[in-house]
Amino acid sequence: MVGGGFGGSVIALVDRADTGKISIAVEQAFANAGYKPPRFFTSLPSDGASLIN
Repeated sequence: MVGGGFGGSVIALVDRADTGKISIAVEQAFANAGYKPPRFFTSLPSDGASLIN
């Protein structure tokens, strides 16, 4: 969990093929607990910073 002061965020590292079913499971868990629907932001990993000559 990251930034828990205002509801927090979670970083989940998952296979691209699994993002849909994981999102649905999380949405259902939120709904079952009586929470507002969560927001999802997806991104792809990339190479880290490097020195440019």
